[in-house]
Amino acid sequence: MEKGTLFLIPATLGEEGLSIISQEVKDIVQQIDLFIVENEKSARRYLRSIGYKKEFSEGSLILMDKNYPDKIDKSVFDYLGEGKDVGLLSEAGLPCIADPGNYWVQHAHNYNVKVKPLTGSSAIILALIASGFNGQQFRFNGYLPIKSSERISTLKKMEEISVSKNETQIFIETPYRNNVLLDDILRSCSSKTQLCIASELTLPAEFIKTLSIADWKNNKPELHHKPTVFLIYSK
Repeated sequence: MEKGTLFLIPATLGEEGLSIISQEVKDIVQQIDLFIVENEKSARRYLRSIGYKKEFSEGSLILMDKNYPDKIDKSVFDYLGEGKDVGLLSEAGLPCIADPGNYWVQHAHNYNVKVKPLTGSSAIILALIASGFNGQQFRFNGYLPIKSSERISTLKKMEEISVSKNETQIFIETPYRNNVLLDDILRSCSSKTQLCIASELTLPAEFIKTLSIADWKNNKPELHHKPTVFLIYSK
């Protein structure tokens, strides 16, 4: 029997961004009965918003475990082995970037299950191409340390790497800590370093701007609770 496919399903970057979801994604979702998700409530809401009409039965949503990301429910792969498809989706944007979805994809490859990524928006890539920075050499650093002293040390190292390798440095933060992160960036980076702030991408309040650290100090935006990607670049 041919095995099912693990579909990597893109989500919106915010509740107002439904227009970016393609008809292909909407059509494929209708054929799936089992989903791997980060949060049951938001996953149900998102799937309904793109037209999913099937009933959610007990066990139709399998949760990724953020505390134990490599903890995998092997029954999902038995299900795939029966020729049934499974969908994996993140809270926002493309799955498996800054979430535990990659562990499920690793297992899919180990079980010789076909993995099919579907086209959608990545805040990281959208921010990069809109920044004006080097799009050939770049590094996504994920979330920075929570402790300020460690975060500042990390920022300084990224700035050094950007200079030595001509490399764009990309990172994100939990939205309610954005302002604290921005303060540390402005305090620790060279005044000549370029910083791009890309906030609420694809949404009505989208904000994307690149300035030097010196100029940002006089134009500091309010980023509290706004999904934001930060990029620094220095020659």
